[in-house]
This record gives sequence, C-alpha cells and structure tokens, in this order.
Amino acid sequence: MVFRRQGLAILHTENSDISAPPPASARPSGAFQQTVSFVRRMIHGLRVPPEMSERLYLDQASDFSYTIIAIAMIGLSTLSLILLDFWGSSGAVLREILLLATSLCYVALMTQGLFWLRLASPTGQQAKAYIDTMVRLLVLLGVIWSALLFVLMQHRNLNQLCLLYGVFVGCLATPVMVAPVSCAIAFWLPISIGISIAGFSANVLEGVVMLNLVAFMGLTGFCILYLNSRMNERAIGAIRLEESSELVGLLLRDFEESASDWLWETDSALHIRRVSPRLADVVQRPVDEIRGPFPLALLSNLPQESQKPGSAVDRLQRMMADRSPFRDVIIPVIVSGEERYWSLTGKPVFDKQGRFAGYHGVGSDVTGPQRQQEQIIFLARHDSLTKLPNRVLFGEMLHQACENCATHSIALLCVDLDHFKVVNDTLGHATGDALLVAVSERMRGCIREFDSAARLGGDEFAVILVTGDVTEATAIAARIIDRVSRSYYFDGQLVQIGASVGISMAPADASGAAALLKNADLALYRAKLDGRGTWRLYDAEMDERLQSRRTLQNALRKAIVQGEMRVDYQPIVSLAQRRITGAEALARWQHPELGLLLPGDFITLAEECGLIGQIGEWVLRQACAAAVDWPDNIAVAVNLSALQFRDSGLVETITEALSVSGLSARRLELEITETAMLETTPQTLEALWRLHALGVRIALDDFGTGYSSLSYLRRFPFDKIKVDRSFIHDLSVETENSSIVIAIIGLAQRMNMGVTAEGVETAEQANLLSSYGCTQAQGYYFYQPMSLEHFAEILADDARLETSQGQIFPV
Repeated sequence: MVFRRQGLAILHTENSDISAPPPASARPSGAFQQTVSFVRRMIHGLRVPPEMSERLYLDQASDFSYTIIAIAMIGLSTLSLILLDFWGSSGAVLREILLLATSLCYVALMTQGLFWLRLASPTGQQAKAYIDTMVRLLVLLGVIWSALLFVLMQHRNLNQLCLLYGVFVGCLATPVMVAPVSCAIAFWLPISIGISIAGFSANVLEGVVMLNLVAFMGLTGFCILYLNSRMNERAIGAIRLEESSELVGLLLRDFEESASDWLWETDSALHIRRVSPRLADVVQRPVDEIRGPFPLALLSNLPQESQKPGSAVDRLQRMMADRSPFRDVIIPVIVSGEERYWSLTGKPVFDKQGRFAGYHGVGSDVTGPQRQQEQIIFLARHDSLTKLPNRVLFGEMLHQACENCATHSIALLCVDLDHFKVVNDTLGHATGDALLVAVSERMRGCIREFDSAARLGGDEFAVILVTGDVTEATAIAARIIDRVSRSYYFDGQLVQIGASVGISMAPADASGAAALLKNADLALYRAKLDGRGTWRLYDAEMDERLQSRRTLQNALRKAIVQGEMRVDYQPIVSLAQRRITGAEALARWQHPELGLLLPGDFITLAEECGLIGQIGEWVLRQACAAAVDWPDNIAVAVNLSALQFRDSGLVETITEALSVSGLSARRLELEITETAMLETTPQTLEALWRLHALGVRIALDDFGTGYSSLSYLRRFPFDKIKVDRSFIHDLSVETENSSIVIAIIGLAQRMNMGVTAEGVETAEQANLLSSYGCTQAQGYYFYQPMSLEHFAEILADDARLETSQGQIFPV
C-alpha cells in the first residue's frame, strides 16, 4: 500500500510541514549543522504517531509480505548454491544443520507472508502482531545466517571465498528493500555483526576488502533508515489524504442527500459523467438518459430566449470552451413543464501533466430567490398597484424610442384623469386604488401589444405608440378617453370620471425624450383648458401661449399688492317687486398692459398658481366692507372656488370678515358651483353647516350644468338655486330650455328655496321667468356689473325698476 499510495502521498507531503524544506533564512550554514539537521529530519520521519501506528502497520504489512516472499525464495536459491558448492567439503554436519535451519526460517517467513495475504479483513492489531512475529523470525534468520557464514568461512577454498563475498553483499543489501524499519533492522543488525566476525576470524580478507565491507554495512544501514523514513512520511501522508478524502466523500454524500444543491462533473470532452441520484432527481430524468455535453445534457427543454447568442447558456458554454472557472451562473430551465432557475458553479480540473481533465462543480435550484429578486427588480421599475411601468422604466423606454424615432416614429400620449381626486376624497383611498387598477386595465385594452402604457404617479398616465400617423394616434387617444370615461361600479356604487389627453409626435414635434414629454404636457394642459374630456395635439403656438400664461401668472402675483384688483357689483333684482334685493361681487383685474380682465381670464390661472385663496379672501373682505353701508335689506353675494373649500380655515376667515366689517351674517350669500359640490368631503359639508348655523345664506351656482344631482340638495339645505345663463339665453315659450327652467323652479319651490336666473338680457326672458315663478334675476337687461360708487348711487335713488323697464344701465 505504501508504494501504491506514493503518488497521493507526494501530493499531500508537498504541502505538509514534514516534507517542505525550511526557508533559506533558516537553513544551517555549516556542513556539520546540515548533517545534524538531516539526521534529525530522518529520525523524525521514522517516528510514527501513536494514533496512526496500527493503520500504518496494516498498510505496510501487505507490501512487506510480497517483499519477504521474494526475499525468501532468493534466499532458498542462495542456500542451494552454497550446498552444491560446498558439497564434499569438511564440516559438513554442522554446515548442513545450519543450512537446514536457515531454510526453515525462510519457509516460516514465506508461510507467514502467504497467510497474511490470504486474510480477508485484517485489523490493525493483527498487523502489529504479524510484524512483531516477523521481526523475531528475521532476528533468528540473521543469527543463523551469521553462524552459517562463520562456519563456511572456516572451510572454504579460494573459489568458494568469492561466492561467500557475494553472499555477504547480498545479505547486507537485502534489508534495504524491507519496510517497516523494525523488520529491516531485525535482519541487518545480526547479519552485519555476523559478517564482521566471520570476515575477521578467517583472517583471509585483506584490510582494504574488510574496510570496503564495513563501509557497505554502513551504507546499507543508512539506506534502511533513510528510505524507511521517506516511505513512512509518504505513507502517513497517504493515510491522512485518504482519511481526508473519506471525510470529504462522506460530507459530499451527506451534502447531496440532505442539501438542495447537487454535484456534477465532466470529462475532458465536456460530457457529463458520474450522474448521482440527486442530480437525476433534480432534472427528473432516469440516470441512463443523462448523457452528452454539459450543460445541454441536463437541459432537456430550454426557454426560447436561453438559446439565443449572448444568453446565459451561451456565455456558460464559451467559458467552458476557454477552460475558465465560473461561479453562480443563473440559467433558466424547463423542468416538467415548469420554468425554474439553476445556479451553476464550476472549476476546470487538470492532471499531473497539466492536461485538461474536465470540470467539477456544484449546482443548486435558486428558483425561489431568483423569483424574489425578479419581483424586487419588477417593483423597482413598475407601479406596485397597477403593475404598469413606473416613471423610471417609462423614462428608459421613452429615451430608447426617441433614439430610434428617425426610423420608427412614435407618438407620446400624456393622460390625466379628470375628477379622480374627488373620488379619492369622497369614497376613500381603497376605492381610488381600485379605480386606478380598472383604468389601467381599460388603457391596456386600448393599445396594441407593441405599444407601452405607464403610470407616472397619482392619476397621471403615459402611452408610447409606435406610429407616425397622427390620425392613428388621435384615434387611440379618443378610444382611451371614451373607455376611461365609462361608468365604474365599486361595492354597488356608481363612479364616474373622465380623461384628458395631450399628444406629441416624434420626430415631427421633437426627437429628444425631455422635449417630447414637455410638448405632450403642453398639449394635455391645453386639453384641460378646453374643457377636459378631450385630446389635443401639440403645436408650436402652445409653447408661446404657455410662456404668455406664465408671464400672466407672475403679473397676477403682484396685482393685489400693487392695487390692480378691484370689485364690481352686478345688482340682483326681485322680479315680483322690480327692486334691487342684492348684488353679486365680481373681481376685476386692471392689467397695466392688457386692460380690464374679467374673472374668466384669470380665475383658473389663480387656481393653478395657488393664488385663489388670497384673491377670494380679498374679494370677501371688500364685499363685506362695502355691503355694511348698504340698506339692511340689500345682500351681497360672493363666489367661492372649489379650491377655497379645501382650506380648513375657511369658516374662520368668513367669520373674521363679518366681524371686522360689522356686516350681519344673514346679508352675506355664498355662491358655490356644482363642480365644488362634486369635490365635497365630510369636512366641506361640516363647514357649510357651520356657516348655515351662523346665518350665512348658501346658493348653488350654475345649477344644471355638467354634474347636477338631486343628492346635493338632499345632503345640504341650500337657500337658493341659481339657474345657469346657458338655459336663459334661448329661453322662449316653445323651447326645450323652458321646460328645464320650469322644472328647476318647481323643484326649488317644493324645497323652499329661492331661484335666481342669470344672464337675463331681454324683456321677454324676464316676463317668462316671472310667469314661471322665478323670484330673482340678474343680467344686462337690468344692470351690467358696475363700480361700488355707481351701485351706491343707484341704491340712493331707490328708483323702481318698472319706471325704467327696458333700460340698460351703463357701468
């Protein structure tokens, strides 16, 4: 076992402390010190760790048995030659007895060796006992050989002396081939002593010959010690390596049986070999079917994308072709119809000559972690609610599309949901989230598979269309608006929203992502200004209008401070008495360059830039301060924006304005549009009830436009309904508007509410409204909006309306 393990032992001792030469700095300088160090190292090599002695004896016993059988056969042949050569010489009786004894020793050694080789499973204890027995036999053999040589030297002739000298050399050289060292020394020591005695006692060998013989004895003794030292080192290294290999093998078997990972290896042709049951279980195929080049032999069915150049499988094959190590290469595979992921790690193996011998590696199923990682990556680039691409991924897609727009034109659609915030505030975020999911599904259904939709945040969406056809882009935009605007039902409740779309074309409008997105936003802004629920294409003038609008916003911020704002008043007339009963306060902006601007020119602008609250409060205070000087029966009406109702301090602001001015709360009338009511929240209703409790009158303005609902009238007891001017403009006996106005007036009467008709411009309209039962009216037929001073003069005159019927009073 020693000789068969030498290759492994050398591998082990190359890295061990025993065989590694000491560093150059630690080597002895003198020849004597080097010799001492060499002897110490040799003696150290002869030492066997106690825990390894039985294992070493067990390994050495078989090799020793083969060696000793060969030595015994040669020894018996030598004895035959001696018998023949000395036949007939004197001293025959003693010589023949010694020859027989020597032969019996050799036979005993052969018998012991053969017996040992026939043992099926010898133990370490048996090996030690066997070695001890052989040591005793070898000592006996050495002693008998010494006696035989002594006798032969006494009765030899000159020719026989040459034979004996050869026997001397052979006996001294024989133990050099023997291991363990105890067996070698057991024969070498007595035979060396015996040869020395025989040679000197015969007094026939010259001094030089004896000196040479003694030197040869020393050489053989040294060789016995040195060679056994080296063989011990290598044998011990081999044993340790074998134990380590057994431990590694045990761990690997336990690893494959209990862990989720599995081992694989290939030959030099990169063909899979040694397929373990664990590996066969992973690929879910019989062991004998797993043949062929790695990794394709394991991958019976690859996803389509894994077969393309540059895929993970392609990169793995190229690394293996280059004999490169690889680690944690993730490969998608199909196992039993299910897509899974494997992580493969491998290292090339080379033989002693440096030739490539194959790959060894480990694989593991990382489907769970890989899917979690994919989910993390997906959530980082997609909206968690709608699963649409988010702003990050959308930006990447838009940049890529713009880079290719010279050959593949695109259209960018910016989509904004109308009145979504109302749903979110009134029905809750859960309903709002469900609505966004439903909108995203409808939007997916409006585009083609090669188009892309994304949610940018809140109620903002974007769509990238692969088309350069404006007609096609507008058709898809119209389809999105139509489908998004259809009714939704959540928990049995009807929800209605709308959508506005801005469209920009690339490369026609812009070829850069930022510019294209800016243009689409401008088009969306225009769609909102034009009444929402529509789409608009970008044109170059939009940017100019936007710049003008921004300039106007900046001027509006300065208007209040610089005194450019004023309040005009349009009288409200009682149709029954034809007398002024109040006035509506209307904001005016005297722009230094553009002249007089009406509310329609700047109120929306004020809402956009956050100035509506400041302007609204200023108008309220001005109106209250003016009305306090009017007769007690004259009320003042002030419009409130929907955005003002979001101010939690609205009630306190109104209360303070009344307190500072001294105006009675019953003379203040607040006009609220239906749009504002659509965006009401529980907090808004609470504020209205608090104002109502103070005595402030509440009027529902622009009734009948857009989002009329009887639920508003049930939720809050309005004091008045104002009929929108769109119903009054074409009012006549036979028009459809007459029926609508009659219905509104009848509804108000049944709910004990007053009615004011806006936009009355003719006597016919005034007379019809009076006949329908309308209580109040305002419009150019009676009075235009006028300054505070002019309105005060009219009140002072206290003229009856019928004396000047048909007259239009100038501002």
